This record gives sequence, structure tokens and C-alpha cells, in this order.
Amino acid sequence: MIYFDNNATTPISEDVRQAMMPYLTEAYGNPNSIHEAGNRTRVAIEKARNQVARAIGATASEITFTGSGSESNNHAILGVLQAHWKKERSAAGKNLVISAIEHPSVKATAEWAAKMFGYELRIARFATKDGIVDLAPFEEAIDDATILVSTMVANNETGTLLPVAEIFELARAKGALCHCDGVQALGKIKVNVAELGCDLFSMAAHKLHGPKGVGALFTRRGVKIEVLVHGGAQESGRRAGTENVAYIAGAGVAAEQAAAVDLAAIAAIRDHFESKLRERFDKAIHINFADLPRTPNVSSVQFKGQDGNLLLIKLDRKELCASTGSACSSGSLSVSGTLLAMGLTEAQARATLRFSLSKFTTEAEVAEAIDRIAEVFKPGRR
Repeated sequence: MIYFDNNATTPISEDVRQAMMPYLTEAYGNPNSIHEAGNRTRVAIEKARNQVARAIGATASEITFTGSGSESNNHAILGVLQAHWKKERSAAGKNLVISAIEHPSVKATAEWAAKMFGYELRIARFATKDGIVDLAPFEEAIDDATILVSTMVANNETGTLLPVAEIFELARAKGALCHCDGVQALGKIKVNVAELGCDLFSMAAHKLHGPKGVGALFTRRGVKIEVLVHGGAQESGRRAGTENVAYIAGAGVAAEQAAAVDLAAIAAIRDHFESKLRERFDKAIHINFADLPRTPNVSSVQFKGQDGNLLLIKLDRKELCASTGSACSSGSLSVSGTLLAMGLTEAQARATLRFSLSKFTTEAEVAEAIDRIAEVFKPGRR
């Protein structure tokens, strides 16, 4: 099998697996117990907290472990809005702003919160100018009544980078808090929360060659958000529930290694893949958004005249894993809303596949992948 779907999830690295194993076997103490068995696991959690913090330029006390990137996004958005509502007892005249290409865990959460508490949800359209993402839609959407601006830094379907530092500068000038969905960022770009200018930052370990079922939320010191999971005093009272020690230990190593990854090497492999695609298929394919800043591992490719879902099935039979879009929308044959929002026609969006590589992708895999694509993609034929 050739796996080119790393934006959906990544294989666990050997170093991560080794870091997890003691806490799946003999080190099974509850980290909230005061005996030595509990202390051993508590030390593992705090080590991982420091590893995650260093990876994004934060301090350990600002990191809360969660169950996923989606939970981190939910906690950030709902936590901020509920804290504001609890203080003011009203959302009258207030709004929150997201971009038009957000992950479902941001878009759906923002929609629910707006409906539940009465905030106005403003969605900044996607626009480009001179080869970069245009700030004008955000300038139009953000005003003095904006409570929160939430936007991703790297799009999961296309790899396109949003100018979050500039967006958040606009938000801070209006007194709004800033949340960055960084689930697709760490390990693909250099991340520093201070440079991004965010108050909250979400991540998920399984995008970094870590385990599924664990994420983290950075909350800048001094920012008050409501607790979503009530009960015990775990995670400094910010998220109840006995911690998933083994997975947290794995998340720490995954974050540490992601921060040190050779981004130029990944970009070289991606560029080689795209070069070989153009060489083999010429004008029968088109690389979407290649002129925009993007992560080094993603190729969004139009196979002109094709149905992407059918092509994906054929590739799967050839043991080549790719995607038609967000893994969180799998099972749906509807056209990608993200691609439409980014300016593609419905036909172009339906013809698009996403290939997402990793630090483990090799030139030999690229060559074999091109051959397998050629076996099922016959330009001019459906």
C-alpha cells in the first residue's frame, strides 16, 4: 500500500510507540493518585505537556490535553462564547467571525453557538489578491462587537495557508479574542503562538504521527474560558476525566518531533510528485492553488473530466490511498464546500483529489504512485 492521505491521519512513529508502551503495560497508575504508581504517570503527563508547549512556543501551564482536535476547537469556541455570555448575560449585538473554509468542527460549533446564545455568525469569504489570501473580507467582518475570531492557519483539503497573524492583528485592534485551528499546521509549518498572535490554538496528535484520541488546546495565560467537561479537577480544573496517559505521552513525543521536522525535504518530495504528474499527464491535470502559500505536503489535483469519487475507488483497488477532501466529511458524496468557497466550479471540485504526503514519503513511492494513477486515469475517458 502507498499511503498519500496523511492529512486524514498519520501512522504512529516508532519513537511515539515506544513512548506509549510503558503506560499501556506496567505503568498503569492513576495520575491523580498520591502513591508512587500515580506519581510515575503524572510525571509522564507533565513531560508531555512541556514537549507540546515547547513545540508551539508556549508554556506548560497554558496546555490542556483533550480527546481530539475537534474537542479542542469546540472548547476554544464554546469556552470563549460561554464565558462572555456568563459575564454579560446577553449576546445582543455581538458577533463571532470565521472564514469560509473552516473545518466542520469549527463551522458547526460556531453555527451551534450562534443559534444557542444569540451571537451573530459572520463568515469571511475566501478571496485572493496578488497571489496571497486577501484580508479585505476579514476587515469587513470584524468590528468592535466581535467577541471571537476563529480561523485555521492551514487548510486541510488544499494546504493553503491563511494569513492568520494579520487577521488576528485586525481582531486584537477591535478587542476580540483569537482562536487558531492549528490541527494541520504543526509538522508542516513552523508554529509559534506568539508570532501567530493567537489566544487559543488547537492541535491533534494523530496528524503528527501520534495516536488518535488525544489533542491539546493552548490557552494564553489570562484568557478565561468556560469548562466544557465538568467533574474532577484534572488538567488544572479545565477538563475533567482521568487522563489518557499513554496517548498523552505519545502526543508529547509526536509534537516534539513535528517541531523539528525537515520541511524543505517534504516540500521537495511534494514538488517532485507534482512535476511527475505534469510530465505524465500534461494538461489533463491541474494543480489547484499552486500559486498560493501552502503547506509543503499537500497536492490538490484536478483530473479533468473525471469523477473524483470513482477515481478514488479505482486508486484504492490499486492500493493507493488518497482523498476527495476532509476525512470528517467521508461518507458524503456531496461536492466539497471548501473547494467551491475557494473558487472552483462544481465540475472542477468533483474532479479533485487530495494527495497528502509525510516526512516518511519516498521518491520510490512517488514513482510507483504515478504508475498506479496512470493505470486508472485515462485522459478523455470517464
